[in-house]
Amino acid sequence: MKTGLWLLWLWCGSVLAAPALWQAQKGEQQLWLFGSVHIADERLSQLPAPVLKALDNSELLLLEIDPLTLKSSDFSHVITPNTHWPERLGPELTAKLEQAVNASGQPMLRQLPPWFAALQLTQLKARELGFHTRQGVDMQLRLRARQQNLPVAGLESPALVMELLASLHERGLERDFITHSLDELEQMQPHLEHLLNTWLKGDEQALLALLQEEQSPALTGFIEQELLARRNHLWLERLKQLAPARALMVVGALHLYGEQGLIQLLENNGYTLNKVEDTPLY
Repeated sequence: MKTGLWLLWLWCGSVLAAPALWQAQKGEQQLWLFGSVHIADERLSQLPAPVLKALDNSELLLLEIDPLTLKSSDFSHVITPNTHWPERLGPELTAKLEQAVNASGQPMLRQLPPWFAALQLTQLKARELGFHTRQGVDMQLRLRARQQNLPVAGLESPALVMELLASLHERGLERDFITHSLDELEQMQPHLEHLLNTWLKGDEQALLALLQEEQSPALTGFIEQELLARRNHLWLERLKQLAPARALMVVGALHLYGEQGLIQLLENNGYTLNKVEDTPLY
């Protein structure tokens, strides 16, 4: 089974090595770092006890963005109407995207930029299969924090990811993205099942192996450099600005690993990191 890095990023990081909780300490500052899965089905009905304990011991919950304050107006400036799909995609790929839009029963997607239409098709298909953001780790922890009157802060502007995705056309990557997204639509159910099952079992090596499968070099580079590494560095600057004494930091799990991952970057910045014992959910 082949699972693209794009799908991994979108749902997981936007999944890697979870449930794995890390402790990061620097002087008197205590952080907990958790690799999240952004969407899930009913199997993710409860979160690992160590994560909930970390939340209880925190004075601040840090998320990529605060999902309860997200508004469409936050990124409407990059979702400009566009009816020139053939000019951007060519006739063959345009026909494939239009066929997928027609099959979705959402004809209004035809008026949007191709990259956003494809993104919406992916979201719609996931919901059709029973995978929702409301069942993801981020939303569950956000709602729990609200119940506990725990402050929540976003690590980046709500528009940042959309602005990066909107740049796909200028970077010459939009066709590659559309092609990859349409291919994933056909295999989404087994792919999402595989990703969530692997995440639930805490099988780090299996998820790392998925990342080694052949990908489009250009799109892979964009994901690794812009959607992962660049944002990791921005989040570290945000963390320095907030300087919480105790905080739980929850981000897509792909952001944790590698030379530009948060684990390595925190160590480079003087933090001591220790992995909390894995607690598979089943």
